[in-house]
Amino acid sequence: MSANTNTRNVCIITNGDSFLGFAMAYRMLQAQKKGEDNFAVEHKLRVLCRNRHGYGFNLLEKMGADVMEVDYKDEEKLRQALKDARTVALIPEKSHDSLKEAEHMIKVSHYHKVEFFCMHSFVGVDRIEERQADEQHKYHNIMKLHKIEKMVKEHFHENHCIVRHSRFNQYFYFMAPQIEGENMLALPVRENAKWGCIDINDVTNAIYKLASMEHDGRGKKSSKMKKLYEFTPMHTMTSKEIAREIGVGLGREGLHFKEISEHQMKEYLRRMRDDKRFKERPVHHEQNWREEIEKLERDGPWSFPLGKYLHDHAVEMMMEGWHLANADKQDICTNDLKEILNAEPRSVKEYFKKNRDNFKEFK
Repeated sequence: MSANTNTRNVCIITNGDSFLGFAMAYRMLQAQKKGEDNFAVEHKLRVLCRNRHGYGFNLLEKMGADVMEVDYKDEEKLRQALKDARTVALIPEKSHDSLKEAEHMIKVSHYHKVEFFCMHSFVGVDRIEERQADEQHKYHNIMKLHKIEKMVKEHFHENHCIVRHSRFNQYFYFMAPQIEGENMLALPVRENAKWGCIDINDVTNAIYKLASMEHDGRGKKSSKMKKLYEFTPMHTMTSKEIAREIGVGLGREGLHFKEISEHQMKEYLRRMRDDKRFKERPVHHEQNWREEIEKLERDGPWSFPLGKYLHDHAVEMMMEGWHLANADKQDICTNDLKEILNAEPRSVKEYFKKNRDNFKEFK
């Protein structure tokens, strides 16, 4: 290993002002606090974001993160932000210019000779017929993810990894006022459409394990790393079945599913975006939960979604995800998450049972 490489000890997480970015950063900082392994001990964390205000970055900074505001379209500023970077985790922005912003991040990372580049994507992106005009219109934002995947492969060849994942269980916190108030789960998807959802804590644990695995395998000819992982539940279910499992987990066995229009869903999410209950991350003081929270077995402040995440481009991406499910393009399940965790990912019912008290706060 060259002397130049030895000075590279920074792990970059982009889009720290996103739900996944913040949760990933927290997981790595927790590992550093515990001295969990060589990857944790030997790396510093730098979190890139568009805007520091209102996302609770003080929590990450107290744990040791370097949080830096960037303009992803300014390549010179990105070069400064990537100083001493060895690994980069790219979480594409949900924005009008997401493709160009990702391209800049990839090019600057390549310019800096970043040793390993990991991109986060969404299950089903490879099932879109990109040459069909109606598909191009319906999946405009998700198609960008597939194009970014191709750019990552072209620039980083053997030194990359793409992680696609299903939608997160924590999304349903936004539905909690409706679940707790009306005993109903209303979504813009057919009741018999099959799809899956997973706990973001399982995902961040698995991502951290992949990072540690890559670190330990550095310089070895044979690597256990794959180029593509798809983090999904063990089984997909219909919308109606998922609603039933959520109800059982929450102790609401009468919870029923209702299909609504895309317009109705957007209007509901806009109300949740402005709802004061989603303005700040909750503070947990329950001593009897502390051990579970620290083990990421129960949601804490890092895994609670903020209303800020429901900006217009993010909501459009969500709608495209439901279009995928309605077109039977998300009936996807793999063993990838189970194999990395060395345990079955948490089921829908188990997740909601563990976090039942959090949801009851929305009554």
